[in-house]
Amino acid sequence: ALDPSSAPLNAALAFIHASDARFGWWEDRETALRKGEEYVERGLAIDPTNPDIHTSSSMLLLVRRRHDDAVAEARKAVDLGPGSADVATFASFVLASSGYAQEAVLQIERAMKLSPKYPPTYLGHLGNAYRLMARYQDAIVAFKAYGECSPGAGLVDLVLCYQRTGRSDEAKAGARRVLATNPQFTIANWRKTQFGNDVASLEADIATLKAAGLPD
Repeated sequence: ALDPSSAPLNAALAFIHASDARFGWWEDRETALRKGEEYVERGLAIDPTNPDIHTSSSMLLLVRRRHDDAVAEARKAVDLGPGSADVATFASFVLASSGYAQEAVLQIERAMKLSPKYPPTYLGHLGNAYRLMARYQDAIVAFKAYGECSPGAGLVDLVLCYQRTGRSDEAKAGARRVLATNPQFTIANWRKTQFGNDVASLEADIATLKAAGLPD
């Protein structure tokens, strides 16, 4: 069992609260963020060189939209944990969300090399980075593979890629699959899970989803 005073446990608890803040699983966002930040503080006091603590910190900072600080923490995590595939993966997500999509691709590709039997979510991170680089065909390949491994995953991103590349029929079909998988889906709820620093790009994505037929 993990020692409650250990840095790894505090890192794990902080990450859980960061995920809760991002997806709105059970607590209001501010409460989840505050609890996560408390665990980060405890973890850093125990072991400031623990890479997972810095990963959790980067995710919390991203949800707070402190993108520069989030990137700094993600990069520090990578420096402290060069052999960790998960550290590289979440660094990729933070970097992609903060305007460093090319660096994000390098990190997720490195994660896949570090962990050849990687979980399907790695494909989602790869597709996300490709999409933000406007490498839409590569993103489509990644998101399709993600969905094959984890049915229902990556569907919204596929809609964005298809619509952006003029494949409107496939985008509309993808929108129908989104709603069949999640009848409660709305663009407004999806927007709450997006933390990119490019507001204009987000608004363009919203317009793209509407054009494909997804509900506000």
